[in-house]
Amino acid sequence: HLLYPLAGPEELDVDEKRGMDPDLWLQGPDKVREPDYWTRLMLVEAILLLCASGRKSRERLRLERTYVILKLADMVEEKEQVSERIDECVQFLKRDEEGTAEGSSDRLVEETFTKKRLALPVSSTAKQIGGNEDYDDVD
Repeated sequence: HLLYPLAGPEELDVDEKRGMDPDLWLQGPDKVREPDYWTRLMLVEAILLLCASGRKSRERLRLERTYVILKLADMVEEKEQVSERIDECVQFLKRDEEGTAEGSSDRLVEETFTKKRLALPVSSTAKQIGGNEDYDDVD
């Protein structure tokens, strides 16, 4: 998963977690963001390539909650070059697609999770160890 090394120890609220792979937030304060500058840069550039590859890719990245991880990574990023690439990704992810109504990109994600009332997915780690699907008990 491209986002895993970019995810950090920040606490996410329930709305931010909805739709996100639980492996990105289950470790909580023990999670360490990738320390190597070049690795972070290559990961963000890979996400940028996905953003530039087409509308379907951007919609998928939005549903995977990529923006949340990038936003938090940018808040602590010290290297300007990585921060600039994150900003380019954010511009792709937050803009409205051509031919759609204003604000529709954000509404797409919101509607996907509120209308369908999707539950938080079970992480691959939790499945392997037969873990509890109720993540509210995780510290």
